Amino acid sequence: MTLQLANLDREGFLRLRSRLPAVTREHLFNVYAISETTWAKLRDGKPVKRSTLDRILRRYEALRVAA
Repeated sequence: MTLQLANLDREGFLRLRSRLPAVTREHLFNVYAISETTWAKLRDGKPVKRSTLDRILRRYEALRVAA
């Protein structure tokens, strides 16, 4: 089984950032269920697991629709 990785472009990262009240451990976990390490990878344009990115994007979409 191969680990599937994916990147998020800068525009996508900025969209995610716009939904965070602040970049803190608590907000990252409460909003996207991710760690500061995962956030740093996204911020720096580094790949994360595809399943993690898919989960983050689903949560973002749910927040966007609810707003």
